[in-house]
Amino acid sequence: MNVLVLGGTRFLGRHIVEALASNGDRVVCFHRGETRSPLPAGVEERYGDRNVDLSIVAAERWDAIVDTSCQRPEQMERSLGLRTDRYVFISTVNVYADLSRRGITESAPTVEAFDPADEAASYGGNKAACERLLLRRYPREGLVLRPGLIVGKWDPTGRFTYWCSRLARGGRVLAPGDPSRPIQFIDAADIADFVTRAFANETTGTFTIVGPAAPMTMGQLLEVCASVAAARVAPAAEIFWADDTFLLERNVAQWTELPLWLAEPQYAGILELNNAKALAAGLHTRPAAQTIAAVLDWIENDPGAVQAGMTAEREAGLLDELTHRRDGYEVGQEDVT
Repeated sequence: MNVLVLGGTRFLGRHIVEALASNGDRVVCFHRGETRSPLPAGVEERYGDRNVDLSIVAAERWDAIVDTSCQRPEQMERSLGLRTDRYVFISTVNVYADLSRRGITESAPTVEAFDPADEAASYGGNKAACERLLLRRYPREGLVLRPGLIVGKWDPTGRFTYWCSRLARGGRVLAPGDPSRPIQFIDAADIADFVTRAFANETTGTFTIVGPAAPMTMGQLLEVCASVAAARVAPAAEIFWADDTFLLERNVAQWTELPLWLAEPQYAGILELNNAKALAAGLHTRPAAQTIAAVLDWIENDPGAVQAGMTAEREAGLLDELTHRRDGYEVGQEDVT
């Protein structure tokens, strides 16, 4: 296949480019040149700004376009002028209008009206507008992928990476909320694999792309992180679970300081989405241990690997307070050595 990737040099785009190249496709990456990443041999690059001019890739007709970088409807309108037989758009689960419900499927309403000053609402609303434009232009040839939390090597956010590296450091570990609460994430390499399968099977439509295939809890994830770390002779970890009230009263930032933790009712369903349609269409999700091992390998070999989350000093202070408080809250403790 002759495939144009809009973006392709960062995180998910890079995984997609590698998967397409290893599949034997001709791959051309159109990007601004601001992120220079090692790309597979044979991958071609075209430099430009999609906000200004796409003429450098407009002369060819493409078997497929994979759009990893579109954020706003005006960008989509411009790229829809390119000639292609198929168009894959990487969207987001944030397009769903009501993320408070559990088990949301692809047929759920998406955001239409939103406050431009609200960053989260704007992100989902603009992506939803891009989806509508694409499917209006390519009602049968369009493929819309709505990933949840994307994880794996090259992750520029460091969110999932935090838990991999934190359990590898061992010692006392502060964990958020209820250990039995469900969580979801998707390895970027699994999304890339789904794209290649979709091309082979001529799959089109809209899919919520989340994993694992079998339900997983936050407690189970940390157990797997600890197990993978222990196999690398990491120090033992002792997990202390802090309830939502304790963390919120101390202004712990949800999702950023303690990733995969959201206590707001409006996001109650964002980590419990329905992925049945994608699984039936060929989505394969690798074991969490494989993703964690890949992340730890990346951290060890790339000094520029991003690691976000709570600082060690902040965590130690909260752990001291948690283990010494006597105000009636229950303290949860679990040894995962």
